[in-house]
Amino acid sequence: MWQQVLRVRPLPEDDFFLLGGDSLLASEVVTRALAVLNLDAALGSTLIRALLATPTLEGFTAAVRDARSGSGRAAGPEPVVDFVGETELGFALPPAEGPAPRPRDPKDVLLTGASGFVGAFLLHRLLRSTGARVHCPVRATSPAHAEQRVRTTLARYGLRLDEADWRRVECFPGDLTQPGLGLSTTHTAELARRLDLVVHNGARVNFLYPYEQLRPANVDGTREVIRIAAPRRVPVHFVSTVAVVAGFGTAGVREVAEDLPPAHADGLTMGYAESKWVAEGVLRRAAEQGLPVAVYRPYEVTGDRVHGACNTETAICSLFKTIAETGLAPDIELPMDFVPVDHLADSVVHIATHQQADGRVYHLTNPRPAMLSDVLERMRATGIALRTLPYAQWVGELVRYVAANPTSATTPFVSLCVDRSRHADMSVKEMYLKGTFPVLGRSNAEQALAGSGLHCPPVDSALLDRYLEYFFTSGYIARPAHAPGLGTPRAAAAESEHAA
Repeated sequence: MWQQVLRVRPLPEDDFFLLGGDSLLASEVVTRALAVLNLDAALGSTLIRALLATPTLEGFTAAVRDARSGSGRAAGPEPVVDFVGETELGFALPPAEGPAPRPRDPKDVLLTGASGFVGAFLLHRLLRSTGARVHCPVRATSPAHAEQRVRTTLARYGLRLDEADWRRVECFPGDLTQPGLGLSTTHTAELARRLDLVVHNGARVNFLYPYEQLRPANVDGTREVIRIAAPRRVPVHFVSTVAVVAGFGTAGVREVAEDLPPAHADGLTMGYAESKWVAEGVLRRAAEQGLPVAVYRPYEVTGDRVHGACNTETAICSLFKTIAETGLAPDIELPMDFVPVDHLADSVVHIATHQQADGRVYHLTNPRPAMLSDVLERMRATGIALRTLPYAQWVGELVRYVAANPTSATTPFVSLCVDRSRHADMSVKEMYLKGTFPVLGRSNAEQALAGSGLHCPPVDSALLDRYLEYFFTSGYIARPAHAPGLGTPRAAAAESEHAA
């Protein structure tokens, strides 16, 4: 299985990740093991943890052997994490000194995550709406490589900048997992001296890995950003996720206002959400010492309003792709709370440059969401034949499909459907269903965006059709034969803009 996935013949002592393995290949090798050996899909997360803990071929073989025997020793017991304790900042902010930052008219902005989907739109909006120089740490081998990664991402999503704009972009190698973001002390000191604003959007996004694996980038990286911002109290605007409130739902809380103190981290049951919950807590600790902070929690970040260009490496896109390929969909009330990425970027940049960073949380959600059934209706309108199944039956079909297609786009996300919540008899995916996931208040966001002209478009037929058309034209989903068509993208765009 390792040889098939890694395309090399491994020795027993070889390390999976040193042979070229990554999180996607890890999910594939685990999926192959589950399928070939007819193991319960619920053991997937256990085997992922075992592979991370002992990434040698002989170590993984021992973990699979334990899983087959039912000994429960495959990865040992899941570690108990004190999430509140994890939010300790760990250092005192230095006395504020130097010229006060000017976030309303920034001259220098630090943007993390610029080579990703949301980061590319944030960079584009920062350059278009401010005169700032934007500093972008990127995982890269050189400044030229860092800039090329960012340019490639912008081009992928149809974002254009002229060379005058690029002269205001400074890309350089950086790493959230390293002290000082991997920069020299001279570089971090220069940033601390010049910055007017920080937009901390970078993170390691992985729905398979446990909290411990994501802590270095998502939690410790946030601490490093705070260290740079602290000397002059530069405002830090943090892009989080609504997933941090999922524990409220399984605890029976039906509504979560933006100002409700976070709780129930032990009910999140997903390492990524846990790491974001802790990162928010670290920022609150810094805010208690005087650092200006703002937190943004978007719901499902989807394609832009003009082209519908989506990041297809997401759980929701993989769900649509699998439904189209299998013709089977779960009969569930799953909200489609879509926030187009350009609206998200516009909103974050507007709030960051017009509102004081006073510790407030902003729920950037869609006031007019749809349901999965609405998406299925639009998929049927394109000619895709679908039928729905009860959730448990659909999960069984999903597991069989992924076992037969271990390189499927949905392989890394199967754990969301089979892993059980720590505090409720449901899967992680079911924690997000209507009636379980709490209703999110939006008063801070609405107040901050009032008069800005920024309005999140409704998740209506026009928006859904635009996304489906993007999936078809990009080849992500095969266009149905004899499809009746969705109209021209331009016409659909006009219709959605009018509705918005």
